[in-house]
Amino acid sequence: MKPARVGRRGFTLVETLVALVLFQLGMLALVATAGVAARDLAEAVARRRAQGIAAAHAEMLRAAACRGAQSGSAKLTAGMVESWRVEAVGAGRSVTDSIDVPLPRGRRAAVVARTWTVCAL
Repeated sequence: MKPARVGRRGFTLVETLVALVLFQLGMLALVATAGVAARDLAEAVARRRAQGIAAAHAEMLRAAACRGAQSGSAKLTAGMVESWRVEAVGAGRSVTDSIDVPLPRGRRAAVVARTWTVCAL
């Protein structure tokens, strides 16, 4: 007569393999999420850098805007292209500075800074 098993100890091979497969799927999902987060962070950094450049240049143009209307463009670092415009609007000037920013996966975005000033008569 065989003695009765009181309780089993440990895991079976099948249970262990299923647990390992589930763990691997979770790790793959985590790695994919980290990749998306890194790409989104790079995009946000590029947009923020362009916004800072556009705002600073728009303020410089605003300071000199009353001297007359002007426009132009320039190539910046990291593949960015800037264009600006100062236009007469009544007794003031409207200043627009836009930067074309390259983004991950070959996309591009435009960042625009606008301001205006009143010129003394």
